[in-house]
Amino acid sequence: MKTLLLASAAVLVTAPAFAGEDITAAFYTPAQGKFLSSTILETSRVKADSGNKEAVAKSLIALEDLTYGVTDNFAVFGVIGNNFNVDKDYNNNRNFAYELGVKYNMNYGKVLGQVVLGYQTRDPRSWYGKEAEGRPVNNPIYSTNKWEKIINGEVKLGYALDCGLTPYTTFSVSDDVTHSAKDKDYEWFVGAHKMLGNVSLDGGVRYDFNSDNFEQWYLQAEANYFVKENVTVGVSGEYYLGGTYHKDIDYGYELGLNLKVGF
Repeated sequence: MKTLLLASAAVLVTAPAFAGEDITAAFYTPAQGKFLSSTILETSRVKADSGNKEAVAKSLIALEDLTYGVTDNFAVFGVIGNNFNVDKDYNNNRNFAYELGVKYNMNYGKVLGQVVLGYQTRDPRSWYGKEAEGRPVNNPIYSTNKWEKIINGEVKLGYALDCGLTPYTTFSVSDDVTHSAKDKDYEWFVGAHKMLGNVSLDGGVRYDFNSDNFEQWYLQAEANYFVKENVTVGVSGEYYLGGTYHKDIDYGYELGLNLKVGF
């Protein structure tokens, strides 16, 4: 019996740090002293309803998101992303954007809450060039000598059901404080997260709008497979449902691949 107890204790001590945790969950943040790395590759296409091949807008974006748990409920994160010049809108394929922020979880029994605040920035001159290169001087995006500064905020609320399903809603706001005339952008998402064995599923409907009465609706979903307890690979997608210019858009979608590693 003594030998059996010692063996059981050794198993508990050497068990993986992420055992039993869902690192893909909507409200997940790493425990104190732990990291979560999310590597993402996304591509999108939007086609105008004109039959003209030149009316297809494309993008390819790579992102690395690293989150560190300061406490079990408070985390800091940093994101670096690059927009590749697949649609010939930029100077080259090195178009970087950066974000730093914090996440704070508030749990009241089965009621889950999260608040996120981030600061995003990029240098538009490295993306689009300068005035001397023929860009319109009356467009502040192209003519500014300043880095763009964007404040992002998000509030998330959910409920953990006994069956492992977590319905939740997220409201986000993005404010470009660089240009005084810039509209504020908002997002409202309603969906749910569910674990099924080694697979996690997440999906719902997103409503985008801004302070200038522009709106769009999207259906979005994500599926992740647990290669190990702390490693997942996944696919994601979103599809344009309609909005302000729905009569002018034939279709619009985004597809993504991601790798999450907890350590």
